[in-house]
Amino acid sequence: MAKADLKSSIMKVLRIANLSLYVVVIIFTGVTSILSLYIAAIDIIKMCISVNSLTDVNIINVLSALFLVVLTMELIDMFIIYMERGHIIVDMVIAIVLTAIARELLINYANIESMTLQRGIMLSAAILTLAISYWLVIKADSIKRT
Repeated sequence: MAKADLKSSIMKVLRIANLSLYVVVIIFTGVTSILSLYIAAIDIIKMCISVNSLTDVNIINVLSALFLVVLTMELIDMFIIYMERGHIIVDMVIAIVLTAIARELLINYANIESMTLQRGIMLSAAILTLAISYWLVIKADSIKRT
């Protein structure tokens, strides 16, 4: 009986530690989101002030900063859902990663000189792999519901 109580106590401590770490991660992600929003706002203000020197690179930089805000919001949402349900939702993780890769493509488009063939192939393969994975997870989920 004492062994079962000890195991139960250890599990409770580990669960509390796990949830505490998730709360810390949510707070850090929230701070990152606020900083990303600040960067996006500064970029937008700079763009509005210097309308005469507006380029596609300026717009892409603003979009990249906004993508970062969206990513951090999605991460916070994912952590909250994990804490509520107790398990990770795979299709949500894949969607977040696809958004991150879309942001990476935007950044590389702005710095097209830094884009190499290997990097382009790697990003294309990652997108294809994630898209197929996302489709399979959604398909399996719809089969499971029927």
